[in-house]
Amino acid sequence: MLEFGMPVHESWNIVHIAMQVPGSHQIYVAPDNCLRGVVMSAYEMDAGDRFSCVAVDERDLLTDSLETVTVEGCSEVIDELIAGGNKPSVIFLFTVCSHRMLSCDFTYVFDTIRERYPDIILAHGYMDCISQKEEAFPDQKLRREMYSFIPAKDPVRAVNLIGSEVTATAVNNDLLAIFSAADIPVRQLSGIRTFEGYMDLGNASLNICTYMAGDMGVSAFSERTGIPYLYALPFWDDRSLIDQLTRLKEMFPDQRLAVAVEGFLSDLDRASASMLAEYRRFAEEIKGVPVAVDNLGCSCPYSLAFYLLEAGFDVRWVISPGPMDHEMAIYQRLMDRYHIISIDPADPALRELSYRRSLIGESERILASGPRAAWIFDSPYFVDMIEDDGAFGIAGRRALLMKLREAMANPKDTAAIIRKKARGLISCIAQ
Repeated sequence: MLEFGMPVHESWNIVHIAMQVPGSHQIYVAPDNCLRGVVMSAYEMDAGDRFSCVAVDERDLLTDSLETVTVEGCSEVIDELIAGGNKPSVIFLFTVCSHRMLSCDFTYVFDTIRERYPDIILAHGYMDCISQKEEAFPDQKLRREMYSFIPAKDPVRAVNLIGSEVTATAVNNDLLAIFSAADIPVRQLSGIRTFEGYMDLGNASLNICTYMAGDMGVSAFSERTGIPYLYALPFWDDRSLIDQLTRLKEMFPDQRLAVAVEGFLSDLDRASASMLAEYRRFAEEIKGVPVAVDNLGCSCPYSLAFYLLEAGFDVRWVISPGPMDHEMAIYQRLMDRYHIISIDPADPALRELSYRRSLIGESERILASGPRAAWIFDSPYFVDMIEDDGAFGIAGRRALLMKLREAMANPKDTAAIIRKKARGLISCIAQ
């Protein structure tokens, strides 16, 4: 089946994700055509000194084995790094589709390199896009590898908010506000500057992940180290928020945290009603403007669409390949109550301008939440965000409303913005 890739920045790619590990170096063993994109990603981040390639051509495969090329190429890179005084703490060795198709002996490759360099951690990175229809995506497997070498340590009074690349704040995330009120440190990857600090993630009293693509890695890390784990997707209904905060209190038995959670929950009805009223006022202000919700910007797009519709917005489209398991119930409620068009972002028909225009109809303005929605409808009125921008709870609702208002008040240069990779998003950059 043909798939279409929109010319928008998408989420962070594997190069960006692995760069979050301080003291790490990436080595890609791949044909030239596969290397082009990752090389560009490394240099756009000004991180070329932490990135190396071993180019594989047809001659290498005919005169030698892919195992030998991978081992010797990787070893040459490591030797040069050590000789130059740049010995890395971690090497991410990325293998590609060629390794899968030629049944590369990964056990031999990684065991051999580890024997040669026993004091360097070697982690397996994946750029095997041909396998993502049958198993986890490369970015999910990479996040699993990123936490696989962090040792378990005696717990301290601290929390890890990991699994996503965006940076949450107390302004847009109720979890951060609650932990701040309880004076409990929250660690995110964007704030870790040293390899030692990264390895200290193993001493947390709780791991939290609010992004579905990070769940596999964070859950495996938590199980291995014995750290309690809260998987809290940012749904848009109060019941889910109550359930998640109740579980938080149970998983982190701390008196000051319990007080902070109870204080938040006691005010939830009032805060939620007040926020819904603000959304309704804005919906009335832009009455007649259709809205499109994008699953690239929001982890729970059908939940968000339902919330906006209940607030009076004219939500007509959700850009998503379909509901994930965690949204199946809200998807059924949405379809039973409203007429929503779900657009698959990989649909090849989206290549055609005439097709995209047929989706718009007579609308002159469209409010788009997410870069995919902005591109499909060629709308300058859009919110440029990925992975919820770290938003969660009532604070997340407030943050999005501000972005929706800003999007309508200040039209953007759509073509110039949505083609910049995710590195261009402020919330993804370590401050």
